[in-house]
Amino acid sequence: MGKILVTIAFAGAGFWLGSYHLIPLWAILLLLAMGTGLWLAAEWMERQEGNDDDQG
Repeated sequence: MGKILVTIAFAGAGFWLGSYHLIPLWAILLLLAMGTGLWLAAEWMERQEGNDDDQG
């Protein structure tokens, strides 16, 4: 639940900044893509470590 609230808060902040043209839309989308990629990589690494512990 906490991850969802943080995601909503950061998405709202990004759109708020974009509405005032402080940050261009392409930069917001780039940060969103990078954040999603890093989150997916972290989840994948955690699952890999969890599988090693279960086998050992």
